[in-house]
Amino acid sequence: MITTPFAKKTFFTFMILLLVTTIVFIFFTASNFAQTALSSQGIEISPPSAEFDVNPGEVKDFEVKVRNTGNDLYYMTARVEDFTASGEDGQVALVEKGPYAISSWTTLTPVSFTLEPGQSQTVKVRSSLPNQNVGGGRYGAVVFAVANDPTPNTASVAQEIASLFLFRVAGPVEENLTILNFKAPQFAEFGPIPLQLSVSNNGNVHVKAAGLVSVSNILGKKISDLVIAPTNIFPQAKRVLEVSFNQNFMIGPYQARAILFYGNDNNTIEAFVPFFVFPVRFVAAIIGFILLIYVIIKYAKRKSQHQK
Repeated sequence: MITTPFAKKTFFTFMILLLVTTIVFIFFTASNFAQTALSSQGIEISPPSAEFDVNPGEVKDFEVKVRNTGNDLYYMTARVEDFTASGEDGQVALVEKGPYAISSWTTLTPVSFTLEPGQSQTVKVRSSLPNQNVGGGRYGAVVFAVANDPTPNTASVAQEIASLFLFRVAGPVEENLTILNFKAPQFAEFGPIPLQLSVSNNGNVHVKAAGLVSVSNILGKKISDLVIAPTNIFPQAKRVLEVSFNQNFMIGPYQARAILFYGNDNNTIEAFVPFFVFPVRFVAAIIGFILLIYVIIKYAKRKSQHQK
């Protein structure tokens, strides 16, 4: 037990220093020409992507426009390539003769041209679909290459930009989207809370998925709806869809429910994930502040009584 005035004063000073140090440490540690541009070259294309519903045996014609927004003359070439999904974040990769190929059915006019500054060129695309065994998704890209100097034996770096086209061919079409997992951090002190939904397209055609993530508190009361924007998911590919949940003050257990709508028949799939939020450092700072006030008041009272 602390009895002497010197011991009391020493203890009081130590407590103040300890609490102030703790609080400081806590706060310091919590701290309508849709276009795609080839910015380094000043090239724009329109549209960056297009989707079509087609039938076996159909001849599909459409156009892609390319424009020179820079100050230099460009020598352009155009070709058709197939593409497929790459990774889980929506990237695509050009491939040769993949399972959803369309390049061998497609021709371009023209395939080479020049672009003066401010000039545009329309490239006509024609896809002639076979009569059978083509149902499902087919994916191609009109790839434009630009080089500053076409002179033979002249070294020049070609850069490329692509306009994607997606065909949904009538026939045996399978739409099959599944949720692989729904993840949230098991514990967090503060928001925003990342909520990640990993999905897999096991069908043979791309599907556009959209939906909501509803967050409920410990009482089961819904406190937030987070929109999952419409997103294309290619066949035999995975995709990670992410939203963030945030509020000014969060504490306790929560549950997130994700529901996705996809396909022509508006199919639905859903998943749940719990998570817990507790602002440890904030609460510790509040407790520390309260203790500091208590010690100061206690000391002031004892000092007043001692002087009397």
